[in-house]
Amino acid sequence: MKRLPSWIVYAALGPVSGTLTAGIVRSWRKGERLLAALYAIALIEFFTCAPLALKHMASMTGVG
Repeated sequence: MKRLPSWIVYAALGPVSGTLTAGIVRSWRKGERLLAALYAIALIEFFTCAPLALKHMASMTGVG
C-alpha cells in the first residue's frame, strides 16, 4: 500500500489547526525551534480564543 501524502494528515485536522500543526512539525524537523514554538503559541491561542469569540458573537446577536 502506498504511503499517504503528508498534507492529508494535516488537512484532516482542519484548515487552520492543520496548517499550524504542519508549521510546528516542519519547523521542528528543520531545527527551527523558535519558529516551531511560535506556531505552537498560535495554535493554543486559536483553540482558546476562537470559542470565546464565537460565544461573544452569539450573545451579541441573541443566538444561543
